Amino acid sequence: LREKLVTSLEMTLGKRSSPLEPEEKAASCIHLNTPILNEIELEEIFSLNINVKKLSTLISINDGAIGLHKGINNLCKSAEELVRSGVEILVLSDRGLDALHTYIPPLCAVGAVHHHLLKKGIRLNTSLIVDTAQCWSTHHVACLIGYGVSAICPWLTWETTRHWWELPKTQKQISSGKLESLSIDKAQSNLKKALEDGLRKILSKIGISVLASYHGA
Repeated sequence: LREKLVTSLEMTLGKRSSPLEPEEKAASCIHLNTPILNEIELEEIFSLNINVKKLSTLISINDGAIGLHKGINNLCKSAEELVRSGVEILVLSDRGLDALHTYIPPLCAVGAVHHHLLKKGIRLNTSLIVDTAQCWSTHHVACLIGYGVSAICPWLTWETTRHWWELPKTQKQISSGKLESLSIDKAQSNLKKALEDGLRKILSKIGISVLASYHGA
């Protein structure tokens, strides 16, 4: 409760401009009250008047030991090309996993793209969002932000929550009063709140109260 009074989880999506030289086009940035997004919120970003593209972080299993190195290089190259073409938000996604594909670990993918764009001098032209199944705890969220993402959609976490709610055992506990009566939306809202509160706890241990200060740190 105390931490909520002094901490901010606000983040910004889009091309960064100089705060000392305000420009009209700088108003196209998207302001987020929290870095935790659900699937609907992520889709809404694609519908806004801002250039957004999705990049897959999946790699072929058939490439063997060099697959990860090859996949990271291709990911960085694609990210650079998109940013130079004017893309203001990149969504790194590991959806679509199957028997022939695995994924680049999200921290590895985010870190590689973040530093590649820094070296090319174009990092401030875009923001990174990660759409991943490999994020389900506050530690994961904090690390991803530290590595350079502005927002996270932990899609498997939301999907798991929905599956838990639909289980006959869960429904029986709700009907018997062992669990409070809650909808799927409420269950996901509770999870989002828990992740946000955990993130505030991490910020309080370090001492800087603005989450954006840790972005890409």
